[in-house]
Amino acid sequence: MVAYVVRRLMLAVLTVWAISVLSFMIIHLPPGDYVTSYIASMSASGSAVSEGEAAALREQLGLDKPITVQYAKWMGLILQGNFGMAMEWGRPVSDVIGDRLTLTMVISVAAIIFTWGIALPIGIYSAVYPYSFLDYAFTFIGFIGLAIPGFLLALVVMYVGFAWFGANVLVSQHTNQMHCCGLFIQSTSTNRSLCVGEAPIAGRSRP
Repeated sequence: MVAYVVRRLMLAVLTVWAISVLSFMIIHLPPGDYVTSYIASMSASGSAVSEGEAAALREQLGLDKPITVQYAKWMGLILQGNFGMAMEWGRPVSDVIGDRLTLTMVISVAAIIFTWGIALPIGIYSAVYPYSFLDYAFTFIGFIGLAIPGFLLALVVMYVGFAWFGANVLVSQHTNQMHCCGLFIQSTSTNRSLCVGEAPIAGRSRP
């Protein structure tokens, strides 16, 4: 048992490392770097960036180093809990993630409660009344829910929420005046696990 756990942990570490390498490579695939994008944005706003300033900025950010050195430095900072700066927001990445982490956890927990709140009663009903009309109806709805891609179903739910309840984004500027149904759909429309169509399958199984 201990050997199995150790082996799984080693595989997990190896998987995380492989994902980090792949992510780092994908980030560096497009031509140019952050300084190139910064120069382009400054040029669009009418400001010029000299070659010396660009070179100094690359040196400051470590972009003048070989990619292997950049990766090693990046991983070293991550292991220390430093995820760097989010250039677009001008804030540490950990702060940007932290601002959204609480709301993400609330939505995820709400999704689980919502899904199983529907699935458990359906599962109990299907166990007590197998092969009944509602049992087949729940199964049919469940298969439809599984057949529809999650992103497509999310778009449909978001459209319904926007068209009928005024829910536009996750946190709307009109949240205080929004109807309670609009708040519920707004907070859950982007989460695939809130699909009612999947709840019948989650709540029942038959050999």
